[in-house]
Amino acid sequence: PSCAGYRLLTESEWEWAARGAVASGTLATAYHWGGSVNAAYLWHSPNAGDRTQQVGGKLPNAYGLRDMSGNVWEWVWDWNVAYPSGSRSDYTGASSGSYRVIRGGSWGDGASSARSADRGGDSTEYRYSTFRGLRLARTAP
Repeated sequence: PSCAGYRLLTESEWEWAARGAVASGTLATAYHWGGSVNAAYLWHSPNAGDRTQQVGGKLPNAYGLRDMSGNVWEWVWDWNVAYPSGSRSDYTGASSGSYRVIRGGSWGDGASSARSADRGGDSTEYRYSTFRGLRLARTAP
């Protein structure tokens, strides 16, 4: 995560980005837009036509980011291990594991997989999926 170029987001960075602005109260809701399903923001199994959609087809969150909920699961830097007990503010994941975390849900899943806090995990060897993508970050100099 401290590289001098482009990289995967950490799990905490991904969730912060997905939720949009903390000032809008998004930490208390299932999605960045509130607590119920809203197809204006979300590609999921009922509205995606059984395929990946072009990026940018849904409304952005408060940071102007699109497709943080649904469309494709996004790989993040962290390994998929159980969260530690207590506060997870600025959580840093385990340094090793068997599976990497994926976040955001996909076009083939129901809306609950696109909740801002939902997480999954998969082997990085699994390469034959239209359900996976990534979002790059750049560490500030």
